Amino acid sequence: MPKIGRFPPFGKRFFKRVRKLIGCCHFSHFWRVVMAIAAIEGRKSLSRITAVCKQRRTRQALSLFLTEAEWDAPEILLDSALSTLRRLGWQAGDSVYVVIDDTQKKKRGKKMDAVSKIFLHAEKVYAQGHTIVGCAFVYRKVVIPCAIRLWACETYCEDSQADDHPGDAVDFRKLTELAADCIEAIRLPSQGKAIVLFDSFYLCPTVLRACKNKGFRYVGAAKKNRIFRPDGRPFDKKRLSTYGPNTLRRLGRWHTIPNKKNHRLADRVGDLSRAGRVKLVFSRRKSEGSWIALATNETRWNAKTVLQHYLNRWPIEVLFKMSKQHLGLGDYQFLRYRAVERYLHLVMIAHLLLTHLACDKLGAKAIRQARRLPLRLPSVAQMQHTLRSMLWDDAVSAMEQGPRYAEIGKKLKDIIEL
Repeated sequence: MPKIGRFPPFGKRFFKRVRKLIGCCHFSHFWRVVMAIAAIEGRKSLSRITAVCKQRRTRQALSLFLTEAEWDAPEILLDSALSTLRRLGWQAGDSVYVVIDDTQKKKRGKKMDAVSKIFLHAEKVYAQGHTIVGCAFVYRKVVIPCAIRLWACETYCEDSQADDHPGDAVDFRKLTELAADCIEAIRLPSQGKAIVLFDSFYLCPTVLRACKNKGFRYVGAAKKNRIFRPDGRPFDKKRLSTYGPNTLRRLGRWHTIPNKKNHRLADRVGDLSRAGRVKLVFSRRKSEGSWIALATNETRWNAKTVLQHYLNRWPIEVLFKMSKQHLGLGDYQFLRYRAVERYLHLVMIAHLLLTHLACDKLGAKAIRQARRLPLRLPSVAQMQHTLRSMLWDDAVSAMEQGPRYAEIGKKLKDIIEL
């Protein structure tokens, strides 16, 4: 792993707006931490980040930067996401998916803020840990994280309001309220259309109200215990667990979905409990017995269109997996709530940095020529390898330009070019 000394020239475009938002005092900490998170292999700890930065920033200085310094992490992440959106060729009138989901991370620290007993969906067990709510744009099949929130239980929030509490006072917010806050904070770079995607947990009045306030359309999965009243029959209550299979059997038609199995689809318009008037789409894949119900407030879409929109929800799952595996989303060891949440924002900004470098590698001309078509960018692991190579090249160039090791730098550059 190359050492990060001077500011690398290939990062000027990405960090240009960030420098104005964060200020010169904290910018040197910011870009070094983001660059280190994006480049380091394995576990991301303050000790490793300090070592990679040539000891120019101590652990105490970085810890104070995350805990005490005044800078707006959510605003910087959103601004970087919008900049990446424009970099991918966004134009007025385009549509973008806004995907909401959450993930869990097991943490054993007994003195760490906001740690509580949670259910780990991946392992199907209860454990002590954190729940993280994430929001991302999906544009041209590229996932762009734009917001992230750390959930805290009600007990911790009450304790944080005490005068003798060492950390910040945190107001209690449900997961659905945090998701609604992410939606409310979204702004697009120009007039465009947003389609919000989420699973059955977030199909609730709080999230749907936020979508309505922003004028966004949504597609979400519905739990099978919901009550549905079809149009024209307001007193005819149907539970989805029985109404769905019957509707698929009587009215379902087979549709071909590109790169997917054929789906049997049926749709109905009516009133869904706790959601209002929606279009329901029942879907079952070929050769499978299980089915799902999708709800949307855009009743003019046909069943196939609704399903194709919902299939774009999966990239946020890949985002969480890649961020945990390669960017250290769960490697934080901070005790304070503010430091943990800021670290999560820095991980998402590091992901945006790799996306930005991938766009540079692809070329602006290629992005414009393939306008509105899906882009195939390199994976996170591939871009990390590319970033490390770029840092090596910059380190050799700095050595070549310096008076002390100029000859060594020239020889190393000749060897690399060979």
